Amino acid sequence: MRTDQMKVSESNVEGLANRQRQFLTPHRRESWQPYVAFVALSLVVISLLATLAVTSVNVLGALRAYVGGESLWSKARSDAVQHLRDFAVKRNPADFAAFEQALELPKGDQTAREEMLRDDPDLAVVRQGLIAGGNHPDDVEGMITLFRRFGDQPALQDALAAWTQGDALLAKLRVEGQRLRHHLHPPTDGVMVLASLEEVRELNSELLQAEKRFSASLAEVSRLTEKILIGSTLAAAVVLALGSLLLVRHALRRQAAHRHALVSANEPWVLAAFAAELGMFEMVVDSDQITLDAKAAALYGVGSTAMSMPLAVLRDLVLPDDMPAMQADIAAATRSGVPFKTTYRLRRPDGVVRYFESTGQQIEGKTRSQRRLVGVMRDVTDERMRAERAMQRDAAEHVAQSQRDFLSRLSHELRTPLNAILGFAQLLLLDRANALNPAQAQRVNMMLEAGQQLLGMVEDVLDLTKVEAGEIAIALQPVELAPLWRSTATMIEGVRERHGVTFIDRLPAQALWASADPQRLAQVFINLLTNACKYNHPGGHVVVEGWAEESNVVLELSDDGIGMSPEDVAQLFQPFKRLAPMAESIEGTGLGLYIVKQLVERMEGSIQVHSESGQGSRFTLRLPMASPPMPAPVTTPATV
Repeated sequence: MRTDQMKVSESNVEGLANRQRQFLTPHRRESWQPYVAFVALSLVVISLLATLAVTSVNVLGALRAYVGGESLWSKARSDAVQHLRDFAVKRNPADFAAFEQALELPKGDQTAREEMLRDDPDLAVVRQGLIAGGNHPDDVEGMITLFRRFGDQPALQDALAAWTQGDALLAKLRVEGQRLRHHLHPPTDGVMVLASLEEVRELNSELLQAEKRFSASLAEVSRLTEKILIGSTLAAAVVLALGSLLLVRHALRRQAAHRHALVSANEPWVLAAFAAELGMFEMVVDSDQITLDAKAAALYGVGSTAMSMPLAVLRDLVLPDDMPAMQADIAAATRSGVPFKTTYRLRRPDGVVRYFESTGQQIEGKTRSQRRLVGVMRDVTDERMRAERAMQRDAAEHVAQSQRDFLSRLSHELRTPLNAILGFAQLLLLDRANALNPAQAQRVNMMLEAGQQLLGMVEDVLDLTKVEAGEIAIALQPVELAPLWRSTATMIEGVRERHGVTFIDRLPAQALWASADPQRLAQVFINLLTNACKYNHPGGHVVVEGWAEESNVVLELSDDGIGMSPEDVAQLFQPFKRLAPMAESIEGTGLGLYIVKQLVERMEGSIQVHSESGQGSRFTLRLPMASPPMPAPVTTPATV
């Protein structure tokens, strides 16, 4: 499929990463307490502001009503004075009736005030008095509330004193009006009339002062009330702002902590996804588009950034043989809602075929059309190859084990007739009654020597099978190296003489104790000495040295034989490897050094070799140092 046929569009990588975190992280319900606290504080402050607003309107309305009442009171006073003056001039009874009628209006306010000053006022009387005073019925309740709640405040006390003084002056005016009426009856007393009018003028002047004082007091109360209401409103607004700020700060901190907790919770998943090289995909079930994150796009070979692409484009990359099974798995997941896992092969645009494993689940939306299929995918090609290699390795190990079993059985079977052949050959040489002639004895000796070589090969094969099967028991104990080495050297005296090699013993006088199995260590020494003789020159030398080194005992065996190249040294301790240039002319199976290495390592030691062609070889054996065994206690016979 050509890359230019793909219609891809880059999407928001961060948004896809967030959806990946939502997919990987279990849903956590956020705490509703901060929101309840915020709403509760808002409701409290709003209720307070509403209460202040209502109170402000009521107080200002009551003050307006009192100001309006003061206007009516002032007009009544003005009308009463004017009617009284007209009556003094015209002597018309109607003017005097109007005078008395004008004084009835302030009298209603006076009745209401006096009743409200009682300890247990009759509110019905108060209402009737205020209405009689010309106040609107809708203002009466506010006027009563203001008087009862704030009447004892200094600002209202001054207004109340002016009001009380005005009512007292009106009472004097009423009395003076009666006196003036009396003086105007025939016979008229002009002097007294003038005196009454002068008194009326003075009372009117005092009433004007009381009115001004009352108005000024109400104005002061209005200004004070306005300041209090403005201050309360501003304070409530500040409280609301501070409370909102604190709650928002608290909510932001909780949100930051929640986000940090989500990030911390997602970090292991993100790390696991990174370590497992997981990519994410998402698609709306009823849509033909699929969204891939950057990792999935890179694994599929279609891009290096997150993208949305037609689902048909991706399906064309899947090998046809794997498409039915994959579609069946996805269809089953969309029907049942259970997670799905499917494996398929995909041919990337570069032509490389890879194995992929996808795991996902359907996520329900608010509506059926919003159902999404989200999941992760990974490249499992290397895993499948490792699994196949593991199967091949297991099969090879099974074959190797079968070969070892066969060699073990074969060696056992060969050793029985071989021992019989060697035994009869030795009997022929030892039979004095029927002594062999020199030619026959030489042939029997050649047969005996060949049989001994064959028996050594059989023994090596047996040791090999036992070592690889772990059937050789190692009993570690303190072993003094020098005596064991010297006793081993005498065992291969015939090999040394046959190759014309000289042994040089440079082991120190002080005892070197190592932790080893004496029988297996002797076998190691025999193999090393035998090889040093076989791969040496006639008249060559084999030197053995030893010393203590930290927690180890070191034994070094050197020869001046044919040596080995670096390539030969690298393959020296492998089974059936005979690498020296003269290997074809020297008997052996190539198993000796391999067995030596296995035995030394099982005794918790190590062996190294340094060699050059034509310059000989040096084998260095290291074994754990051991303390000499405690001497057995000497027992003295008891005396009787």
